[in-house]
Amino acid sequence: MLLDCLIPRSLSPETENEGVTLLHNLLMQLHLDRKVARGLGWRGFLPSNKGNFSWSTRLANSDLVYGIVFMGEEHDDQAIASSFDLYAFPVGDELKTQMPESMQGLYKKDNHIQKIRTLSEHFQELQDFKIGSMGLVFRLDKKGLNLSFHTHKRDARFIGREMRPARALMPLFSALIQSFKTSLNTTPALGVLKSGNLPSVNDFFIEAEFGLPVFEDDEEMDAVYKLSAPPLSYIPDEVDLSDKPLIHVLCGFLGSGKTTFLQNWLNFLHTRERFTGVLQNEFGEIDLDTALIGDETCVEALNDGCICCSLADSLRPGILRLIQNTPADQLILETTGLANPDNVVHSLEELNDICKIGLVVSVADAPNLTEHPEYLNEKLRLAQLTRADVIVVSKADLVCDESIERLTQSLHDLNSKALIILSANGDANFAVLDHFFNHWIDKKYGMFTSRKHTPGADTMLLNNAGFSMRGNTSLFETCAVKFSEPLELERIEPIIRNSGKKVLRAKGIVDIVGKGCCEVQYTDGMLSISQARDDLQACDRWLTIIGKGLRPQTGSTTIRKSRCL
Repeated sequence: MLLDCLIPRSLSPETENEGVTLLHNLLMQLHLDRKVARGLGWRGFLPSNKGNFSWSTRLANSDLVYGIVFMGEEHDDQAIASSFDLYAFPVGDELKTQMPESMQGLYKKDNHIQKIRTLSEHFQELQDFKIGSMGLVFRLDKKGLNLSFHTHKRDARFIGREMRPARALMPLFSALIQSFKTSLNTTPALGVLKSGNLPSVNDFFIEAEFGLPVFEDDEEMDAVYKLSAPPLSYIPDEVDLSDKPLIHVLCGFLGSGKTTFLQNWLNFLHTRERFTGVLQNEFGEIDLDTALIGDETCVEALNDGCICCSLADSLRPGILRLIQNTPADQLILETTGLANPDNVVHSLEELNDICKIGLVVSVADAPNLTEHPEYLNEKLRLAQLTRADVIVVSKADLVCDESIERLTQSLHDLNSKALIILSANGDANFAVLDHFFNHWIDKKYGMFTSRKHTPGADTMLLNNAGFSMRGNTSLFETCAVKFSEPLELERIEPIIRNSGKKVLRAKGIVDIVGKGCCEVQYTDGMLSISQARDDLQACDRWLTIIGKGLRPQTGSTTIRKSRCL
C-alpha cells in the first residue's frame, strides 16, 4: 500500500490522531537521514506534545520559523481527514519590521524563543502568527493521500511582499510535498484552484494528490491550474548533493579550552542523532585529549606534530579511516594550539577529493586575553582569530561582564564577520552556532573569513616541497614526563615550572597522594587539577609539556623540536 512506508499497520481512525502519526513519521524519517533532509531544504524539526501536538521547523530558503499545530481529525468509512493550523514567525530583523507593533511585541519578551519552540502550549496566545491551514486526508485502505493548503494571497497587517501569507508559507508546503514524494516514491498530481472556485478572490488554495483519488466522486482536480512542481521549492546545492563529509576546523591557543568545548559540542550533536567523527592533533607523543573525549565518539589521533606542517602524511589517511568506520556526514578537526588555520584551510582545499571544508571555529581564552590584551597582537593568536568564522569566548564565567564586553568588542574589531558566542565550563548556546552554520551553508558558503586567500600560506607548501623558508616559522618543543608512583600535590607545579625557560602548556593524568587519579591542566601560569573520570584510570601517568627551551628531567622522554608555520 502507498502509505505502508509511513504507517506499517492498519489505520485506527478511532484514535483521532492518525494524521499526527503520519506527519510525525514522515518528519522522523527525514530527521534520521540528514543528507536527504538537507537536500529537501529542511534545517531541523522540533516536536512538542504538551497540549495540541505541534512541530516547529526551519527551512533553507526562508527566514521564518514555521509552526504546524494539529487541530483535530474526522473520519468516515472511506477516509481520515486531519486539519492543521500553520504559523510563521520572522527571524530576521528586516522581516520583523514588516509586521504590526502588536506582533513585534512577542520578540521583546525574553521567553519568545521558548514559546515558539513549545508552540503546542502557546498557540492560542500566538494566534496573530497563524496565517494558513493545512489538510491531510488519506484513504483507509492506504492507497491514496491528499495534502491541501489554504491561506490568503495578501494580509493587510503585513508590509512587504515576503510576508504575504501565500508566499511566506509556500516554502513549507513545497517542502512537505517534496518530502511525501520522496518517502512515497511517487509523483503527485498538483494544482491551484481557480479564482472562481474559491470563496474569495483573496484566497489561495493548492493541493497535491498521491496515489488513488481520496475523494472518489470529486471533480476538484478538474478545476485547477495544473502544476509540474510546487512553487518556491528548495534547489539543493553542491554541499547538499555531495557525498563527502564536511570538516569543521576547531583551533585556539594552548589551554584555551578546545577539548572541553568539543566535548559539549559533541553532546549537543549526538543527542540530535547527528553523529560526528573527530580528528585530534596532539603536539606531542601522548594523545591525552583523545582519551578525554571518551569512547562514544569515533576519534582519529594524529601524533605527527602540528598538522598544519604534516597534513599530507597524517590527515588524509585519518579522514579515510573515519569515513570507513563511521556514517557521520561531518567531522571536527581539533588542531593543536600551535596550528595556524591559514595553513590548515589552505591544505584542506587540496583534499577536496575526499572532504569539504566546514566552519573554522576558534576558541579564545577570556581570562587570559583580558589580563593580557597584548596577546591579541601576537602573530599566531591573531591568525587564529582573524581567520575564524566563529569565535568562542571560553571561561566567560571567570571574567566580569564589563571585561567580557570589552573583549568581545576587540574581537569584533579584529573580525567583524565572525559569530562571537560565550562559553562557560565549555558549554555554549549551540543552537545559535547550529543556526549560524545552516545560514552559512545555505547563503554564504565560500564567502566567509576562512575562505580568504592568504599568500603567506603558500610558505607551508614551499617548505614541504623542500624549499627553506626563514622568518615565518616558530620552533616549539615538547616532552612527556612519566611518573611511576603518586606525587604530593605541592610537587606538581614546581615540576612544570622547572621544565624549561618558557612553559606554555602542560596536561596529563597523574596519581596524587590523597586524591587518586587526577587530570592536570596548566596554561599560562594557571594550574588546575580535577578528579579524572573512571575510564581514564587505565591511562598511563604522564605530563605532556609544551614550550621553548625545555630541560630534560628524570623520567622524561626525549625533547622533540618541531616547527609550526
